[in-house]
Amino acid sequence: MSAMSPWTSPTRRRALAGLSAIAAIPAARGQTAPAPNWPLWVVRSGGGAVYITGEVPSGVSDWSDARIEALVPQCGALWTETGRANRAPVGPLIVKYGFDAKTPLMSRLDATDKDRLEKAAALAHLPVERLAQFRPWLAAQQLDDAYSRTLGLKGLSANQVLTAAAEKAGVAVNSEFAAQDDFIAWFGALAPEPDLQRLRATLDDILAPPEASKRADEAWMRGDERGEADQLARMKRLYPEMYDLLLVARNRAWPARIRLMLQAPKPSLIVVGNYHLVGPDSILAQLRAERLPAKRM
Repeated sequence: MSAMSPWTSPTRRRALAGLSAIAAIPAARGQTAPAPNWPLWVVRSGGGAVYITGEVPSGVSDWSDARIEALVPQCGALWTETGRANRAPVGPLIVKYGFDAKTPLMSRLDATDKDRLEKAAALAHLPVERLAQFRPWLAAQQLDDAYSRTLGLKGLSANQVLTAAAEKAGVAVNSEFAAQDDFIAWFGALAPEPDLQRLRATLDDILAPPEASKRADEAWMRGDERGEADQLARMKRLYPEMYDLLLVARNRAWPARIRLMLQAPKPSLIVVGNYHLVGPDSILAQLRAERLPAKRM
C-alpha cells in the first residue's frame, strides 16, 4: 500500500481495532487457532447492557465466533475504534500529517535504529529509500503493512466481520474516531518522542520471533492474559509516552461512552484491540474504578 492510497486493511493491531493499518501497534504474525469461546464481557446497569470483545492481529483466515456474531442483530449499535469513512481525500491528509521534508527520517534515528530499520525493511521487501520523507509513525505503518503482505495475512478481523454483520442487519456503527481523517490527524499531532517510539515499537515487532506473541494471543483467547500483560508491561517500560497516548488516555474515555450506551433501549457491542482489555490500565479496569464492573461471559 502506498502512502497515498486509501486505508483499507486495519486488522493487524492490538491497541487499535477497526481502522486501517495506520493504527497498528506491535502485533503477532501468523495464524492463531480459533478459540472455542472468544473472550466476551458484559456490563449491565439499569436494565441496559453493553457487550465488549477484543481482537488479536488477523491471520490467513477470517475471524469467526458464532456466539458473538449472533449478538449483532440484537444490538442497537456496534462500536469500533475508528470509522471507515473519510470526509476528505486521504492522500492530502497523509502528505499533511505523515510527511516531513524538513526533518528527514534518517536524521531522527541513531545508529541502532538505522540498522534495525534496514533489517526490518529487508524483511518487508520495502526499500528504505521509500521511507525517507515519512514521519516515524507513517514509516512504521508502511513497514507493518508491507511485512504483513509478505506473510499473506489477509484474513478479516473481528472488527471487519462484525462491522459487515452490523451493516447487513441495519445496526448503527459508531466509532471512537468518527472518520479516518480524525485518526490521521491524531497521529499527525504526536509529539516527536511518541512518534519515534511508534516506529521503534514496530521495529521490535518485525524483528522479533513471532512465536512469543502468537502464544500470548492464544493464551488470551483462552482467558489467560499473562502473556499479553507482560508485553504491555514491556511497552510501558520502553515506550511510556506512546503507551500513555495510545492506550491509557483512550481507555479512560470509554466508561463515559458506556454509561450512555447503557441508557439505550437495545444493547451495544464494542470491539477493540485486545491490548485495551488487558492489564491495570485497561478499559475493564477503568470500568471497575467507575463501579461498572464487566462480567466475563
